[in-house]
Amino acid sequence: MEHNEWFAVRMLSESDSDQILELVNLIQPHIPWNKQHLRWQYFESPGGNARLYGINNQQGQLISFYAAVAQISQIGNRLVTTRMVQDVMTHPDYRGRGFLHQLGERCLDDIIQSGEAGYTLPNEKSAKSFRRIGWTELCSVPWRKKYLHSNQEMTTLAVSELAGCFDRDVISSIWQSNPLFVGVNRDAAYLNWRYNKPRTKYSKFLINRDEGLIILKMFGNTLHICDLLTRSDRLNNVSAMLNFCDNFGLQHGANILTAWLPDGHPYGAAFHEHGLKLITDVERYIFVHPGKIANEKLLNPGIWHITQGDSDIY
Repeated sequence: MEHNEWFAVRMLSESDSDQILELVNLIQPHIPWNKQHLRWQYFESPGGNARLYGINNQQGQLISFYAAVAQISQIGNRLVTTRMVQDVMTHPDYRGRGFLHQLGERCLDDIIQSGEAGYTLPNEKSAKSFRRIGWTELCSVPWRKKYLHSNQEMTTLAVSELAGCFDRDVISSIWQSNPLFVGVNRDAAYLNWRYNKPRTKYSKFLINRDEGLIILKMFGNTLHICDLLTRSDRLNNVSAMLNFCDNFGLQHGANILTAWLPDGHPYGAAFHEHGLKLITDVERYIFVHPGKIANEKLLNPGIWHITQGDSDIY
């Protein structure tokens, strides 16, 4: 039996892609990755390259893996590099040895020492590890859901579908009009990367040319609102934008509409009145770590802009 003193944390790079893919596809064979997906996930984000941590056994096989994807987030009036921790996994034959705890402590120390902040949406099994090493529970995943019926109201907005990339100036005018938001900086560079995920289809729309945007994803009989944004001087558009989502879903065979939006968000009342009410028995949580950033906004879920676009966990 090998002992923990044989194992050391090492930083991984794109040259380790084959080993990472081997472990990822062993852990989650139902959603296999390829090199294109791995490169998009870790090395093409406009925030920069991910930090990838690994532990190998004596034979050189990658047996534990920890990824912290780079994002640029808005925190008050600042843009800060943040790390979204995800894809945390250990080979089944090596579980129970504290490897993920070891990797997690190293990753968090790097976040703090680099002047960054972090957030993560771990599964129920991993949540305890984040609590133990010092992450703060922000809120439960703000999942909302409604059932669609054929008597939905039509939207009164001018909605145009976008086939290509988002325009930098248009998106900046939408996102930057919301100075209270805390969350991933949704500029054109981010949106064009995020919604270019390999082998995934998203439907993208602009509202009244430059007043808002909607990004949708169909999955079976469910329509997910991945992102919905409007300028702060056009908050009265939200109800009509949600009507558009309803009708899009019905036209494409959906009978369920889902979204993420924290309680207290400026759009919250419109979502609630539309029937997209918070699910109260969600057992999955969002954790944050401010690093060295002394800003109380980080711990107030009501001013976070968190959507299903921040994660593929629906």
